[in-house]
Amino acid sequence: MIRGSIDKIDLGTSFFEDIISRESFYVDKSGFIERFLNNTNKVILIARQRRLGKSLNMDMLRCFLTDQKDNRALFSGLYVEKSPVWPKAHSAPVFYFSFKNMSAKNYKYKLFRQVVTAFNPYFIKNALSENDKSIWDDYLNAKGNDSDGLLLLTELVFNLTGKKSYILIDEYDKLLRDNYQADEYDDVFEYVKLFLSAGLKDNPFIEKGLMAGVLRISYEGMLSDLNNVVTYDVFNDDFFTDDYGFTEEEIDEIMALTHIDKDKLRLWYNGVKINQKAIYNVYSVSSFLQTGKYGCYWGNSRLLDMIVDMMNDDRKNTLMELLNGGQKEVIADTRISLKKLWRVRDDRSFYSFLIQGGYLAMDSMDSQKGTVKISIPNKELIQVWSDSILSAFYPDEIKIKTMFDNADNTNLLSKDIENFLSDSMSYYDLSVHKGEDAKKVWERVYHIFILGILSAYSGASYRKPISEGEGGDGRYDVLYQRDDVNYIFEFKACEEASQMEKQAEMALRQIDIKRYGAGLKADQHVVKVGISLFGKQCKVRCE
Repeated sequence: MIRGSIDKIDLGTSFFEDIISRESFYVDKSGFIERFLNNTNKVILIARQRRLGKSLNMDMLRCFLTDQKDNRALFSGLYVEKSPVWPKAHSAPVFYFSFKNMSAKNYKYKLFRQVVTAFNPYFIKNALSENDKSIWDDYLNAKGNDSDGLLLLTELVFNLTGKKSYILIDEYDKLLRDNYQADEYDDVFEYVKLFLSAGLKDNPFIEKGLMAGVLRISYEGMLSDLNNVVTYDVFNDDFFTDDYGFTEEEIDEIMALTHIDKDKLRLWYNGVKINQKAIYNVYSVSSFLQTGKYGCYWGNSRLLDMIVDMMNDDRKNTLMELLNGGQKEVIADTRISLKKLWRVRDDRSFYSFLIQGGYLAMDSMDSQKGTVKISIPNKELIQVWSDSILSAFYPDEIKIKTMFDNADNTNLLSKDIENFLSDSMSYYDLSVHKGEDAKKVWERVYHIFILGILSAYSGASYRKPISEGEGGDGRYDVLYQRDDVNYIFEFKACEEASQMEKQAEMALRQIDIKRYGAGLKADQHVVKVGISLFGKQCKVRCE
């Protein structure tokens, strides 16, 4: 059900009251309230990808339950108004906490202030006993050094009102994500764990608790200490599946009010999956409805910075395959360890991170093997990945976009490619670990580097490059296609600088000898590119 006007889309707020009272566009998600209240688990964690409406759903739940303000008129005509849980509206203390906009320097004080702000209305209206007043004064004097804030808040409110509280914690993982590399991470983690454990684990003064965030962080012991938390995440949730993101049925309702091409909308914004069910990105669809233009509305985020930091050669190769439209089977855990992500560089956590963050779709899961099949599900995410490659592989955007300005002159093209490689590679990229074949390492690094540049290239007339494809009597390194011309790249590593001229020529001749262009259309021109390399030096031959 759609409320408000499709011509009044508010992208700047996650406050339910603002959206409803202003009659802004809203797709009815109030069935979430019924499912949450009917769920038999006392404390629930819902982990979802970015931009699917987590904060709005949580604020809607707060508006429904709170006894501080009668918001029942906001729900007029929505699903929950006819639900059996309707009598619970405007009935209980509800305390909303957010870990957003906190740093490793101020998080204790900010959590302290949220506890104080939440308690003030009850404190003003009711008289504390002498014992409770003494306890409260001690907490105020601690100014955030006491991690029992949640427990204390719910206990004092119960003593004042006789009511058990609902605890809502939004973006519970953001403080940890933002500080995963910081020296203070272990201290931050320990305090957050104690704060949540005290308030949510075996707390007799809460009715129910809800945490929401992007990642299921549990390997470090946070959720294992909260042994009463039941998690609903992108891997296994069959309960709250339709409550985040737009479903096909909801998109059909939107289509009835517009003249939008649904197939094109699906191509751009559908495909991120919850328990292998595809949904639409709420923010991106809403942004498109507002602007009428297809494009990437995700923008950058700290998550993307983390991904770039954690890339290695194998992961870049996997990404190239996915950008070429492929599907890849990888190992992935359903839980995240931020320590393993950064300190151990664990692939299981890395690919789980990409799936939970919404940057990849999980198409299927093999629980016995511990593997999942992943893909890049839509055009928006292809653009997100391509833009990240532009900045990560080659920060000078103008140079990438002019790489083929001299494509019709093989001598100039050769010089352009040589300049790209010599300007951009570093000795760190070309380092060789003990036991590795240096020539193979160097060839692989150059291979991935060129593949990354070509995958990120923004020329509309170019298709995605093909890596290690079959052609003629062997496998070429990289094939890059355009409607009227094809580029075949072959790489050769050298043990001495003096070999570079000869090896570049050999790479060029190998393209002919192996007939790498045999499967291409006869009427298409082929540019052959042989590249030899030694350290940061390279030679390029084209014809």
